[in-house]
Amino acid sequence: MKIHYLITSLESGGAEAAVPRIVAVMRKAGHAVEVTACEPRDMAAARLLDEAGIPYRLLFDRRRSKLATILAFVRLLRQSRPDVIWTSLSAAGLVGMIAGAWLGIPVVSWKHSASIRLHTRLTRGLSRLWVADSPSVAAFLTSGLNIPPDRVMTWPLFERLPCGQAPRWDGQGVLRIGSVGRLHPVKNYDLLIEAVALLRQSRPDLADRVHLTIVGDGPERAALEGLIVRHGLQSMVALPGMASDVRPFLESWHLYAQPSRYEGMCLAAHEAMSAGLPVIVTPVGELRESVRASGGGLLLEGEVAASCAGAIEALAARPDRLAAMGKAGRAYIERTYGADAFERAGLAVMRRVEALAGVAGQG
Repeated sequence: MKIHYLITSLESGGAEAAVPRIVAVMRKAGHAVEVTACEPRDMAAARLLDEAGIPYRLLFDRRRSKLATILAFVRLLRQSRPDVIWTSLSAAGLVGMIAGAWLGIPVVSWKHSASIRLHTRLTRGLSRLWVADSPSVAAFLTSGLNIPPDRVMTWPLFERLPCGQAPRWDGQGVLRIGSVGRLHPVKNYDLLIEAVALLRQSRPDLADRVHLTIVGDGPERAALEGLIVRHGLQSMVALPGMASDVRPFLESWHLYAQPSRYEGMCLAAHEAMSAGLPVIVTPVGELRESVRASGGGLLLEGEVAASCAGAIEALAARPDRLAAMGKAGRAYIERTYGADAFERAGLAVMRRVEALAGVAGQG
């Protein structure tokens, strides 16, 4: 089977970073895969594809109109004539579904979060199979979008990676808090920085005992840097940029924060739990279930900045609670996720896709 994998861009992000592992499972099932991105953006994910030896192409060197992108993709499909189009992220989903309907090629679509754009809602019936990156997203597809359950499968994108144990905080030194993600409004990093400002205001004694690092890059960098300067938090908040390997950060932090507006699987927070970090997160996507099931952290309720500041203050007073949460979260990840589980779920999805395309695989 020939699969044409279309993704919106090759910028930094969980969906983009997962492409090499997804393609590896597709290839193990015996299928050929072409990878195309509609546009480049920051190209951070290109390095991961290069390292995995996966060729890719860009339809355009910058963002173009949806119509231009659809026409360009149709021209490409007429040359390669794949058996299946597999889309990832919203813009690619629209392009792939319309192109597939135009040429009579079945479409499979990822869904990475429990949110929806109008064009996806209107065209959702053009995809033969929706693949959710977590159980919570699968539930959203069936209940929120009314997609029949037999057209939804789940392939959790998180795979536990080897990582050392995060250090236990002794309650005396600096409490190091971290987060990993694209600097984008959906991540609510402005509210995380506001939480640090609120904490300093209410507990000035913690000003030199709490430090926040947000690893990543994106369109909100300048705004976040300005917010840090405006609050005078240069000594308390750092934005070091992208990191090719986040494990050294995870292995140095004491607490992980993810205040996102919405998520799907949220790979970064689950990687933090895998490292034994307690987490404070908004109850979105799979984060809600993972924290509730594991006891590995706190869910932020109500106004995010105030809730986050309160959680940090409470945990700073209870180093023993931090340690217990970190241990519980790591144990949950170890028993729930792993390379075998990732591959099994992927091969099950591939068998279904093979049936849709009318071909046989090796999985």
